[in-house]
Amino acid sequence: MTIRPLSGPLQEKAIKELFEDPERVESDIAAIRTWLQKQPHLESANPSDQRIVSFLRGNKYSLERTKEKLDMSYTLRSLVPEIFQNRDPLDPKIQRILAKGTFLPLSKCAKEDGPRPVLVRFTSEIGPDVTMADIMKINFMIIDLLIEEDDNFVIAGEEVISDGKDLGFVLMSQFTPALAKKTVTSFEKALPLRMKAVHLLNTPPGFETAYSLLKTFISEKLRNRFHVHNKNFAALYEKFPQEMLPEEYGGRNGSIQELTDYWKGKVESRRDWFLEEDKARSNEYLRPGKPKTTSSLFGVEGSFRKLDVD
Repeated sequence: MTIRPLSGPLQEKAIKELFEDPERVESDIAAIRTWLQKQPHLESANPSDQRIVSFLRGNKYSLERTKEKLDMSYTLRSLVPEIFQNRDPLDPKIQRILAKGTFLPLSKCAKEDGPRPVLVRFTSEIGPDVTMADIMKINFMIIDLLIEEDDNFVIAGEEVISDGKDLGFVLMSQFTPALAKKTVTSFEKALPLRMKAVHLLNTPPGFETAYSLLKTFISEKLRNRFHVHNKNFAALYEKFPQEMLPEEYGGRNGSIQELTDYWKGKVESRRDWFLEEDKARSNEYLRPGKPKTTSSLFGVEGSFRKLDVD
């Protein structure tokens, strides 16, 4: 078994909140790996021990829920190619998005066992050929790295600061019901994420329509974790001490450019891993029972057209 040792506070939180039993971790990992080896449609999947324990932690050590989420994570790589395939960090379009810093985990947490703050910056300034799905691809690439490397993110959760200042109408109009459902399904059913809060800044015109759409796909528990601050940075500082935030947000923790350069380099440094992971996906032709399809997971296009009208 090769997993990182935890700091004392994070280990305590994992035991208390996620029901981790340090003496059983190795056997639980082995149980999941044995299950994976018996799934013909997941023959290409070979996650690291660290990734398996991240899924166990994200599912509070329920073996059945861990199996379901792992299965779904590899399934979406097949059924949602616009987000989960062709993730070469050196692809020119991916390079341009990385250079804009659309998804930037901050280097400091509020406390040693605190959630990982993540700054999300949707921007239309990348180019007319870049879609919302392209940006979501890069966001999920970095989330994949956090699942592999960041124990605060996995154990304590994620707190998002979403800045819509440069979002623009073109990108917002691409947040269709279909893309919204795929995104929410990815977060809720395919990844070991603990979304603790979403703080919204500089919401653009038309935001309420997109927000109302998003709320139709998420649970009431998660809806209650959304907080709209707009330009009220004082309210933001009540949640995030200024020493955690970048200078552009009134903080004292480096600049957006420094964060962007760091995460661009981090993603590039894991290029071999991304290229190898691109091969690991479900083969629905080999799934026991009924294969999963885009329609079975997300509904037929007709239902999305109805939502568009509403």
